Amino acid sequence: MATTHTMTRDEAVTFERHSMTNALLLADAAQARGCDCKPYRDWFTYRRWLAQGYQVRKGEHGVRLGVIIATEREDEDGNKVTRTRPWGTTVFCRCQVDEVRGRDG
Repeated sequence: MATTHTMTRDEAVTFERHSMTNALLLADAAQARGCDCKPYRDWFTYRRWLAQGYQVRKGEHGVRLGVIIATEREDEDGNKVTRTRPWGTTVFCRCQVDEVRGRDG
């Protein structure tokens, strides 16, 4: 059974890997929106914004990014096997969110 993890504010702004391709896509998207949002500083998924105490405004559209997810498991012989697969995620920039009032940090 899968467990759900509530993300902390610190976890919400921490990344294991950075994608230069996605960073360039987000820089272009920010420029097209007329804002100065920076990748990996001002762009986060809906859940990461919530963990930081922000709510994406109703009607806002995010930018769809492609990512690679790696999972490890053991095969029948006990060897670690890493499997990768493509995954899509949607991110929103700082100019698309509002701080949730009355929320304790």
